[in-house]
Amino acid sequence: MADYAPQYDLFKIINRLEAVGRFIFWVILVFSIAPVIFKTYCEQGHIIDTINILNIIGISLFFCIEIINEFILIPQADNKRRDDFIDNSFGSAFATKNSVGYYDNDHLNKGLYKASVNLFENCFFTYSLVKATTISKIIIPILMFLTMIVLAFYGFKEVPFALSVLQALFSANILGTLIKHFILLNRLSQIQDTWITLFQNAEFKIDTMKYQAFVFRYWLQYETLHSKINAGISENVFKKNNQPLTTAWEQLKIKYNIS
Repeated sequence: MADYAPQYDLFKIINRLEAVGRFIFWVILVFSIAPVIFKTYCEQGHIIDTINILNIIGISLFFCIEIINEFILIPQADNKRRDDFIDNSFGSAFATKNSVGYYDNDHLNKGLYKASVNLFENCFFTYSLVKATTISKIIIPILMFLTMIVLAFYGFKEVPFALSVLQALFSANILGTLIKHFILLNRLSQIQDTWITLFQNAEFKIDTMKYQAFVFRYWLQYETLHSKINAGISENVFKKNNQPLTTAWEQLKIKYNIS
């Protein structure tokens, strides 16, 4: 059961910003439809202009939050996570404060085998949590796609050209997030399968160094994927699934004789 990890504080900020981003998204969704409704039922030009300005501001803020999270905060959090992982696996001291209960493998001796188990656990948890968020990840892009169909039906001429371009970019960003989610889900499934195959081999536990090339390969695959596509797991989703997944992980350790 995870009690603390060095990256938690940063991810709390990331999650708060994402919550603000979600709120802005719904505001943008309403503002994108509003000009069409106003032009259909009344001739309040100044109201439409105000809505369009607010829409542009909202879309700009949404992109700013995405940039701050994607290129500043998430890389910092990942660096803290990696330092803690190395400390827990090999006994180093890169992190100023190490995790408590984040890994459930304290009974193992430090070294490559423990690192492998920690990597397997990381992959298992990340894949399971990403899978648990799939439905919510689908809803928003569908809503945005439907909104853009409405706007396209009435014609982009109903809204300023600059706003139309921003709305199109905004929709592409949302759709891109959905595509990245499914790429992440598929690749995590593949990487998890490679760990399962490795731990099914009884010799791996006896002579881990013989398989070090495989360990490093799967490690790099996971970290490369993790650095390119953020899993986007909210604190609520993590807390809800943490205990069931911890129990499932303990069962996997028994199944693959991880001790």
